[in-house]
Amino acid sequence: MAPAFTSRTRVGAPLALVCAFLAVMVATPWSSAVAAEDTEEPKAITTEPSSSAQAEDTDKPNDKSLLARKPADDAVAKKAAEDNQPFYDKWQFWAVAGGIVAGGLLAYFGGKALYHSINGGDVRPCNMSTFMAGCIGQGEPR
Repeated sequence: MAPAFTSRTRVGAPLALVCAFLAVMVATPWSSAVAAEDTEEPKAITTEPSSSAQAEDTDKPNDKSLLARKPADDAVAKKAAEDNQPFYDKWQFWAVAGGIVAGGLLAYFGGKALYHSINGGDVRPCNMSTFMAGCIGQGEPR
């Protein structure tokens, strides 16, 4: 016989009460959940100038040689051009991909073995060498 109260009925009743409460709150005209009426006038737009003008950037260099390219910039660009190979041609990609695959396989087969052992494992043969014990049933000693 099934129990009278299942976990579904214990969660369903409070959930139904909350939904009914929210429906009543939104449906009633005096509720705060209803949108306000559009009777207010928009605020007047002021055209007064702001009291704080935009500040001038004084850190901007006046010397154009500070903005010119340096030999280090060219060396970095040359190195980047030489190292322009696809990511799958690098050994680091394959090391990470192999680690992910090995971890996935370990998790799959280890999880299967753990699940099997948690559920009782294999049926073991009856051990007849125990004193005054017989083998009765599903390979379990009595």
